[in-house]
Amino acid sequence: VGYDGSGQVVAVLDTGVDKAHPFFTNVSAKIVSEACYSSSDPDAGATSVCPGGVAETSVMGSGVHCDLSVDGCDHGTHVAGIAAGNDGLGPDYGVARGAGLIAVQVFSRFDGAGCTDLGLPTPCALSFTSDQVKGLERVLELRTAFDIAAVNMSLGFGEYSDQASCDADYPATKAAIDNLRSVGIATIIAAGNEGSTDSLAAPGCISSAISVGATDDSDRLAELSDVAPFVSLLAPGVSITSSVPQGGTATWSGTSM
Repeated sequence: VGYDGSGQVVAVLDTGVDKAHPFFTNVSAKIVSEACYSSSDPDAGATSVCPGGVAETSVMGSGVHCDLSVDGCDHGTHVAGIAAGNDGLGPDYGVARGAGLIAVQVFSRFDGAGCTDLGLPTPCALSFTSDQVKGLERVLELRTAFDIAAVNMSLGFGEYSDQASCDADYPATKAAIDNLRSVGIATIIAAGNEGSTDSLAAPGCISSAISVGATDDSDRLAELSDVAPFVSLLAPGVSITSSVPQGGTATWSGTSM
């Protein structure tokens, strides 16, 4: 009680944020900085979703959610609302309803097999590790401009049963997380939603990240949640109501939540 995140900022590396949503405008203008890192790769069926189709930009307006016809492009707005949303009405406040937000869009649009091979509709939003690293490095650059408490990365791929292998496979991501940790910025990452009992998705499996698995309202481990002996913590992630683009709310479950 008494702690609402006022004076702090949370960076959300995701599919972008609808900054016109009442969760981010009714009480104060919450989006304090924006960026987009989105690669194109014709061989993979990937195209940039940054404004103008550029590979990267950090101007205001660049952290907006990607096209809603692309599966997953509402995700970042939902996550941002959980972190710091506040429409002034309640009861669906974000956890740190007094905090500001840095919106960093790190996904690309994929068409065809890149989506269907993963069991996703096409087109879908997927993220290159290189774009995630650029997003983390941008947050580090902003450390003197804002009092940044944490980075949120609600994304992941694959399964790792030990952190050493994960660190070895994602050296650039680990280095970026280490650099943030060295200046007091925590990188919080979803554990994964495969229901594994002994492994976590990457990059949440990185040893210097803070990985988060999901519980229900009775503090029981959610069936969908990955968990492993090295998971950092568990938090409510079942039936969580938060903002979605175009002014609405939705109730979702997952370690992203």
